[in-house]
Amino acid sequence: MSSHNEEHKFSDIFSDTSDLRDEQIAELQERLTAEKDARNEERFIFIAVTVILLNVVFFSVMPSFGGPIALLILELLVLIPLASRLGMEEVKQILSRALDRVASNAQDPSDSG
Repeated sequence: MSSHNEEHKFSDIFSDTSDLRDEQIAELQERLTAEKDARNEERFIFIAVTVILLNVVFFSVMPSFGGPIALLILELLVLIPLASRLGMEEVKQILSRALDRVASNAQDPSDSG
């Protein structure tokens, strides 16, 4: 009978240790996921700000209205999949709507002429 009690106590020690370890692993996984998400957001923000700064330079050099529109469409075609890859679905939806508006605005002047 004492042998059975010793086995029970021994298994309790290991189950408590494994429960604590499982909780720690789960917490670390959550923290790692949050860190990855934060880094992806920072990467996307850096890329978006760089694109905006380059647009200021390119738009000031381009003499016509068509060049900036074409460049903006190309940038959106790159930024949309990038936002999706970095897990920024809200930004992807916003950029997709912006691309639709730019594309429809670019088609309207050519249709009327």
